[in-house]
Amino acid sequence: MERQGNDRVDCRVANQVRLRRMFPVLVSIFTLVCAGCSGSKAFHEYARAGDTVAVAAGWLQNTLPQNITVTITPSSGPSTVYPPGAASVRAVVNMYADPVSSMVVSRETGIDQTSYASTYAFTTGVNTGGDKDWWQTVVFIDLPASLPAGTATIRIANADGETATSTLEIISGTGQPNSLHAKGTGPLSKPMLDALLRVNHYTINFSGPVVPYSMQMELVHDADKLHGGVGSAFVVNPLGYIKNVAWTDDGFTARVLMTPARDGAITAMSDFKIYIAGDLENVAVTNLQAFDRDGIPVAGVTAALVYIE
Repeated sequence: MERQGNDRVDCRVANQVRLRRMFPVLVSIFTLVCAGCSGSKAFHEYARAGDTVAVAAGWLQNTLPQNITVTITPSSGPSTVYPPGAASVRAVVNMYADPVSSMVVSRETGIDQTSYASTYAFTTGVNTGGDKDWWQTVVFIDLPASLPAGTATIRIANADGETATSTLEIISGTGQPNSLHAKGTGPLSKPMLDALLRVNHYTINFSGPVVPYSMQMELVHDADKLHGGVGSAFVVNPLGYIKNVAWTDDGFTARVLMTPARDGAITAMSDFKIYIAGDLENVAVTNLQAFDRDGIPVAGVTAALVYIE
């Protein structure tokens, strides 16, 4: 019986070595399947002290290396705390669901493309409060080199109160940080990983008594870099298969028009959500107008800006 137990541990270690080269691909598959909810187990579920693991932290809104604290609690002994900006937090990446994935297509067509896909889409939507802009925040972490064997817990938290907790089993052996080696470029550098981070931006959410057919608005801001100020407007539509967004900016005001991508595509106020990035300063919504399908104004629609940095 003892030998069988050791064989299982040896097999786990061997599998970890083989899988390490497939780390980014496997994490992508794992996190996209779990979109909308955090993973109760880290990836890998078994690791050595010093190895790199990934935590699928769920649909987090404001999670960047500079604003999260990571606490690693071992099976015995004191916890290790990585403060905001710690080098051991290698990367934070928002991994989006494929827009042609079975969950998305099944949700939009009402026809299961694979077994129970509509059900999975429904439960994901519950986790995101009905917002169809789905991603999974994945945090890559180098474990401390001194962790004892046994169950360890990783907790991720930010100042906004968002948290995620995963566990993993620390096994014997000496680990090492993953090189995150990419073909043609070698190990991914910090600037490469930083290029995947979500940058400072404004999220614009809408509310109202009924869901309008279309909306238009202006986003006023300080002068951009071409007009004596800083930044350059960049409006982002996260749901291009649900709504069309046409926009232009003259250096002081962005004018935005939102219409459905197809008849009946927009079914919730959250479908109108957009982002504006580009380091603009003092962005504000003005002249917001909403209309029904006949062009009649819809009263009571409002917009709220949330700045994420």
